[in-house]
Order: sequence, then C-alpha cells, then structure tokens
Amino acid sequence: MRTLILGIGNSILGDDGIGVHVAQELARIIKDENVDVRDVSVDGLNLLDFIVGYDKLVVIDAIVTDDGEVGEIYRLKPENICDPSRSAISPHHFNLATTLEIGKRLFPNEIPEEVAVFAVGTQEVATVTEEMTEKVKKAVPRVVSLVLEEIGSS
Repeated sequence: MRTLILGIGNSILGDDGIGVHVAQELARIIKDENVDVRDVSVDGLNLLDFIVGYDKLVVIDAIVTDDGEVGEIYRLKPENICDPSRSAISPHHFNLATTLEIGKRLFPNEIPEEVAVFAVGTQEVATVTEEMTEKVKKAVPRVVSLVLEEIGSS
C-alpha cells in the first residue's frame, strides 16, 4: 500500500508549523519505501498535486478551535470535517474533504481511499515567528507516535 504522510502548514507562522515539524521528524524516522513523507505550505486543490496515486493519506495540520485546548490532538476523518459552510480544519482556504471529493471526480481511482487527519489544537496561527508555543511543541512527539501507529511502523 502506497502511503503519503503530508504535514501541512507554515513554519514561520508559529503553531501553524506543527504539520511541517512533525513531517520533518517522521521523514528522519521512516525508511519504508512504500511511505513518502512531505511537508507543504499549500492548500485546497493544490494538495491534489501531492496526493494523486496514493492508497492512504495521513495529514498533520493545525486546527483553531473555540472549545479545544492548545496542544490537544484530534484524529479526524474527512467525513467529520466535510461541512463546506465551515472553515477548513486549518486556516487554509479549502476544506480537505471538499478537496478530496473534487479529486475523486477529476482523478477517479487515483485519490487515497483511506484518509486520517491528525490536527493539533492552536489558538493563534497568524503571528510571524518560527517558534511554536510550548503546548504545541510538546504535541510533536505524541503526533509522531500516533502517525507511526497509524501506518503500522514503530
């Protein structure tokens, strides 16, 4: 099974860089030729360029929540985030579920059937800084472990 681990975010926007930091750590650890790890700062339909041709997709991103705790880790499925009237799971333009649905129509049988999203709670992702908050930094090793569990590596 070809798997793509995709860390989404912007490492100069503080906590928004969580996906990038986790992906970089996973890239150092994972040596499986069937698993690709990438970090990107693109959103919406631009993600299709990366995910076409994979069987499984694991996404790591920041999520701004009103009720959640900073550093809390959420495991989501696209159907849990598919309401197009709400913002995406992150400060990016397109909802991941909408992007996947469009991808399935544009590229039948080439979009991953199995998708897991690990989103880390943040409150602010617009301040220009390369430093993540302490609570989000502490989530990095936990997310790395969860993703390794998800793909069956240790």
